[in-house]
Amino acid sequence: MKLSRFMNVIPSTIVAIMWVTSIPTHASTIYSWTDDNGVVHFTDKPQVSNAKTYDLSVTEVSGNIEQTVNTIDTQTTDITVVEEPAKTITTVSLVSPMHEQTIRNNEGIINIHAVTNSKLNNQTQAQLVLDGIIKGEPQTNLTWQLSNIDRGSHQLQIQLVKGGKVIASSDSITVYLHRATVKANKPKPVQPR
Repeated sequence: MKLSRFMNVIPSTIVAIMWVTSIPTHASTIYSWTDDNGVVHFTDKPQVSNAKTYDLSVTEVSGNIEQTVNTIDTQTTDITVVEEPAKTITTVSLVSPMHEQTIRNNEGIINIHAVTNSKLNNQTQAQLVLDGIIKGEPQTNLTWQLSNIDRGSHQLQIQLVKGGKVIASSDSITVYLHRATVKANKPKPVQPR
């Protein structure tokens, strides 16, 4: 009987001895640093020379473990993380004409329509760039009508400007304008035989 009772005490005694002897092996100083990717690291050994140190107070446990745990004051800190909303990137795109579209108009008219995710007003306006040259004044609507444009290929682009600076540009597209020339050959009248 005495032997079985002794055998039941041994496991709990071994666990208590292991736990008490492990207390001094815990670090009493923590080191932290931020890597190149902005990740903060914490460790018990300094990894870089400029690591910040945090000294920890070690509480020694003696007597009844449950009683000691119940008497330790715990302090909690609420951390509120305020995330800023992601900033929207201003974009502008040409809707018509489409890239590499052929336009047939004998008066040289090209109708242009664009869209943007930004609200246009007196500060933010749109301007048309034809063959690398700004056509007209900046405006608050996204439609243009060009007339008497020479036949051939032309590059079109829309820019959004704010305070004289370009804040967004559409992709540059190429359109082909076909016009009948004034010197077109007239058909010869049919001659009777």
